Amino acid sequence: MLSARSIIIVDDEIELASLFKEFLKKEGYNAISFTDPILAFEYFKETSDKHSMIITDMRMPGMCGIDLANKIREINAKIKIFLVTAFETKDLEDRPDFKFARIDRLIQKPVHFSDLREMINDAWKN
Repeated sequence: MLSARSIIIVDDEIELASLFKEFLKKEGYNAISFTDPILAFEYFKETSDKHSMIITDMRMPGMCGIDLANKIREINAKIKIFLVTAFETKDLEDRPDFKFARIDRLIQKPVHFSDLREMINDAWKN
């Protein structure tokens, strides 16, 4: 059963993963966070019908955010995926793996929660 208000956060920085999770919970979303993208993917495989959005960091040890997004797309083509990065995004959108992942939103760090709220609301209107 899909929950339109359930979001998985994946960021290898514990503080950021926790901040995102707490903010989203205060906004009324069901939110779960992971600092390990491989564990996040294993969890998603078991619960893919329960989530409608993934917010993932780009650069993480073990699996980058684009690789995670591509694996998730193989299971669920409709889930919304936001990719967060502190690095230059200029050439990112031309990469074949980025195009295949069909990222719904590319977000530059630092992330302002007021902007994130608006991006999430906009994503679910479409």
